[in-house]
Parts: sequence; C-alpha cells; structure tokens
Amino acid sequence: MTDPMYDSGGTPASHRTEDGPHGDAGHTDPLPPGNAEFAPWTTPSLQSRLIARGLRRLIKPRRVNRADVSLIRALMGAFTRSRPLPGITIERVKTPVHGEWLRPRQPRRGRALFYLHGGGYMAGNPRTHRAITARLAHRLGVSVFALDYPLAPEHPYPAALQDALAAWQWLLAEGWRADRLWLAGDSAGGGLALAFMLACKRQGLPLPAAAALFSPWTDLTCSSRAIAENAERCAWFTAAHLRFAAGLYAGRHDRTDPLLSPLFGDLSGLPPLLLHASDSELLRDDTLRLAALARTAGTPVRLRLWHGLPHAWPNFAGLMPEGDACLEDAASALLALSAG
Repeated sequence: MTDPMYDSGGTPASHRTEDGPHGDAGHTDPLPPGNAEFAPWTTPSLQSRLIARGLRRLIKPRRVNRADVSLIRALMGAFTRSRPLPGITIERVKTPVHGEWLRPRQPRRGRALFYLHGGGYMAGNPRTHRAITARLAHRLGVSVFALDYPLAPEHPYPAALQDALAAWQWLLAEGWRADRLWLAGDSAGGGLALAFMLACKRQGLPLPAAAALFSPWTDLTCSSRAIAENAERCAWFTAAHLRFAAGLYAGRHDRTDPLLSPLFGDLSGLPPLLLHASDSELLRDDTLRLAALARTAGTPVRLRLWHGLPHAWPNFAGLMPEGDACLEDAASALLALSAG
C-alpha cells in the first residue's frame, strides 16, 4: 500500500515543467509542487538567524579560486564541527573504501544507512557531517556508513561517483541487502546520491530502499531561477561560488550529463525520495524541479519546504532546532516506509 506522504501522480498544471529542466519553461513555481508540505516553522529561530549571520560575514563575502580551496575546507570544518553524540560509537574504515561507521548502542539488525556528505565536491568529510550522521544513527536506530569520497580539484568527476559505487558494491558484498539499506546525502552529497542511483540503474545494480536528500545540488549547469531570486537571501554562498565548485568537479565534461547533473536524467524506477529544501537558498529549485520531474516519471516523492533557513541546515543540528526537526522528520518517514 502506498504511504499517503508520497505522491507519484504528477503535479498540478501550474507547477509542471513541460519543457524539461532547461530554460524558463523548465522552472517551477517558487511554491512547492504537488503535495509538498511547508514545514511548521513560519519564523526562523534565533539560533538559525545567528548562524546565518555568521555565514554571511565569514563565508559568503569571500571570493574563491583554486588557492582558496584549503581555506574553504578549514572554514567548513569549523562551522560544522559538532560534539560527539552520547551512545554513538565511531569506527573508521580504510579499506577497500574510506569512511566511517556510526553505530548506536543496539543497532537494528539487517538495516543500515549509506551517507554521502556535502561540500560542493571540494570540501567536507565524514567528520564534518557527524551532526547529521550521528543523529540519523540515533533516531533510526541503525548503523550509518559515511563515505569519505575523494574531492576536487585533486580528484574531479567521476572520482566521487566511482567511489560511491565501489562503496555500495562493498556493502552488498559484506552481506547487506539493498532493499534494507537507506541512502541519504546533503547538498553535493544529495546530488551525488541521486547520480549514484542513476548509475546503479545503468549498471544493473540494486537500488536502496529509499533516499533522504537535504538541499540536493542536482543541476551543475546552475540554470535555476532561484540562483538569481535568492542571491541576497541565501546565507551560505553566491552564484559565483556555485559555478566555481561546479567547474572544479565537472572540468571539461558536459554539465548536462545526468551523472553530473542528475536533474537531466531518467528519474523513473527510483525508490521513494524524501526531499527537504529551504525557500531562501540558491538551490531551492534544484529540489523543486527534481520533485516535479521525479513525480512525472512515476517516482514517489515527499517534499518538505522550510522557510528562511541556511542551505543544508541539518548540518547545524544540535545548535539549530530546525536542524534537529528536519532529521527527526526524515528519520520518521524512513521508518514509516520500512514498516509499510
């Protein structure tokens, strides 16, 4: 029986993308398509506003070039550093892939979550995203494997995607069943998670049971209307930052390649997608367009649109109540799916 939270029946005419994801006709209305719900936070919390102010002052004004990549990585590590979560143990993995397991005290048998971190494909690692992964491990009651994939510019496309596929094949070889594995990712990691599923379809590999994506970056052509509309509202970065990161990862590859920009891929046959985005971020339409196109392709989608929050705000869980609420919502939805 289909969970009522999910909709694979298309979107209202006022929100459809008749000409695909390119051009003005491909842009969605700023309001959420289909049966999307606005999250119950009409005014950003004080904590959210303070964090956004810090991002605006320390990160958003910076111009970026290749010489700045190490600084960007350091700043991201400083802003997303979180305290260890009681009851979660961390086990490093160095072979055959790099990453870490985060395990609750008594994890559910046979179920786990595969996590792909954000950071524009040029920054971040499992340590910078423990605010998300540790809380998902706790709320889901399962072990979480966070992949430490190689970063651009040292390792441009397709290095991250190849590493994700290698990690998936390793998990399957270790005895994990694909239909009992969940997938999740934020920002670039959310886009990578979607590209990874498209690659699995091409290679005939089994897909995960469901995917939870937080502010996924699905269009490396940076062609959405929200990039201009939210230029002032977005706290994290600018259009120039976005295009710089896209160039580092994509190099000379065609950025409309679905394995780089999964928004342009065949979104049919995917597992249920749980999507979260903020109405004020540059990547708002990367999520809204994804939801509309995935539903048109028959993929079940649940979309939650949050108000006035920084991009990929679950990274601030433990400091920002909306971050904890978003992860609680995603975990509850994944558990409801597994019970169906």
